[in-house]
Amino acid sequence: MTVNKIDLARQALNAAESSIKLARQLLTEVEQGKDANKTSANELPGITGIFDGENMIGDDGTKYPVPANYASKSMLVVGDTLKLVDEGGEKRFKQVDHVKRHKSVGILTKKDGKFKVVTSEGSYKVLPVTVAYFNGQVGDEATIQIPANNLTAAYAAIESIINKVKPKEEVTKKEAETPKEIKVAKKEEKPVEKVSEVVKPEVPQKSAPVLVEAPVVQKAPSEEVVEIKMPQVEEDELR
Repeated sequence: MTVNKIDLARQALNAAESSIKLARQLLTEVEQGKDANKTSANELPGITGIFDGENMIGDDGTKYPVPANYASKSMLVVGDTLKLVDEGGEKRFKQVDHVKRHKSVGILTKKDGKFKVVTSEGSYKVLPVTVAYFNGQVGDEATIQIPANNLTAAYAAIESIINKVKPKEEVTKKEAETPKEIKVAKKEEKPVEKVSEVVKPEVPQKSAPVLVEAPVVQKAPSEEVVEIKMPQVEEDELR
């Protein structure tokens, strides 16, 4: 049993060594391929110059505009070495060498119609093509690359943008999808004419008769009438 384990261990080590050798070989081929590409670009006839953020300033002092799409895709930084070569009858830019980069994070702003990224190192112009590619809006957070040996460069290359502000198109789309309140026009109500109230004469209500007890009048005691009888007198006596 012990012999079998030793054999298995040796086989595992041999396999590991073979894998390491293969990995080193592949890595060497890749590195050599990069060097070969650089060499071929250098060997091609053309005009060499330095990238200034938008153009290549040739060795002869001439300014050659660099396509914004190419600069954005290649993430060119101020100071990179370019070469304008002729391939199949077309003028093409090739990156010969690039300067050491310094990454920074800032806020995307816009002034006088031009986009800028404001960081702790300073304010840098950026290509509008890159901003459009990332759907950048003013206020978004942007990661940029600037030349490490020239932090005061005017331009920076955008590496990525974190969208913190919703694009205007998206906001407009959402507003269109959101049902709006339907306002029903109120009918104009005609003013109600005041009708003068007819005042009816107040009819006195018949009240129930009130029984009032009449005061008891006590009769005065009647005086006794004394009848006085006159004596009869003869007619002869009166004569």
